Amino acid sequence: MIKKLPVKIAKSFAAVKKEYGFHLQVKYIHGTYCLFETKTRYDAETRKPVKATSYIGWISQEGVVVPARHHAPKEPQKKAEVERPEHAKGLEIQEDERVKNPETEKHERDILRALSMNARITVPELAKITRLSNTAVNYHLRNLERKYDIKYLLEIDIEKFGYINYIAFVKFKDKKPSYEEIKQQLERIYHVQTAMTTNGIYDMVIFMTVGSTGGVRSTIYDFMKRSFPSYNAELILTPAYQTFGFVPLRDEFFDILKEKVWTRVKERPRPSHDEITEVEYKVLRAMNSNASADFSSIDKKIGADKGRANYAYYKLMNRGIIKRATISMQKLPTNGDMIFILNHTKFEEWDKTRKNLLMEIIKEGRLNYDSYPFTCDIMAPRGVLMVNHVSEGEEVEIKKDTVMNVIKGMHLEILNINSVPVGTVDNRLFDKKETSQFELLVSEYGISQDNILS
Repeated sequence: MIKKLPVKIAKSFAAVKKEYGFHLQVKYIHGTYCLFETKTRYDAETRKPVKATSYIGWISQEGVVVPARHHAPKEPQKKAEVERPEHAKGLEIQEDERVKNPETEKHERDILRALSMNARITVPELAKITRLSNTAVNYHLRNLERKYDIKYLLEIDIEKFGYINYIAFVKFKDKKPSYEEIKQQLERIYHVQTAMTTNGIYDMVIFMTVGSTGGVRSTIYDFMKRSFPSYNAELILTPAYQTFGFVPLRDEFFDILKEKVWTRVKERPRPSHDEITEVEYKVLRAMNSNASADFSSIDKKIGADKGRANYAYYKLMNRGIIKRATISMQKLPTNGDMIFILNHTKFEEWDKTRKNLLMEIIKEGRLNYDSYPFTCDIMAPRGVLMVNHVSEGEEVEIKKDTVMNVIKGMHLEILNINSVPVGTVDNRLFDKKETSQFELLVSEYGISQDNILS
């Protein structure tokens, strides 16, 4: 331990130490202030306590805390990021397997929830929410980005453009296409946003966007013609009315959206309700791949005058086309992902226990992500589809029993998700008070707000 630290180093160290406690130490090694955590565990074989030290990061001369990159992907650093110095490499003694204290868990959940609701939130705003310093927030933020492989994207209301979600359930009668074939075939169909291979009564579940006025028939015909024409397959298609979460849009979707870009003509001096300007279109496409990008960099990317991206973003927000800039966690510590298909059998019984399903969808636990990232009403079979995560240590059968114990009048089918060859599932930590489920439980069922999320 160094007797006296430079002011900026000491300030940052004090902020981080609040999270780690007295187990944290800073050591000056080859010109770098390196952070180490020492833990003591009981060794069952020797029957003695054993100390283990973990390298967890370093502090720059400007007081920026840079976490260790034990699990970082092997790719070049962006120039804007502070790179770890060469002389600090190789200092890892073992992986950081620290058991987080409740305060750390709370800060992480607060940050993830805030990012889920507004991915463009600033560090000072996060500091106010978490009551941490800017340095500590930066530290948590960088850790979370690496831990969960966070992607910043837009939640776009496709209905504003006249599109709706459809789901295709596919059952192959004999042989099945390979993962590579599925990926190659479906990536070329721009209407396909997410495709999952599954075990159960269906072999695949495919999420699509189609035009709601006149485009459904042609889109579905095109999908059937181009997806798996040489395979003997049963195909069931149903509209999907989103109730929680959303289906992230692939970049290819924006090739379809070009038809909604307004062109000025004498007969149409301004865009109609389902049209956007060329600049707005370019901003949507650019931000869908990186919703946290600086507006000036977007201006440069799309070749627009300074301030145009900022103006377009907030105009699209005001129109409700952009619901929010949000996040998707690409890596989750789950025990498997599944799809629950709940089919109505006795509507009267179901109606009596509907509030239990609403509660189940938005129930709060100690997870850093939503247990049910996407739910929707479907028409064939008539009922509810729920994509859900089985958390570490949670048993599939227990989760199944939990759902069926609280919901009556429905038949449950379970599909185990094997892979996602196309697109992605959005994983975030949504503020449940902002959901339609929460609103219904309060307004229609008269349940107090405190009881809903308790």
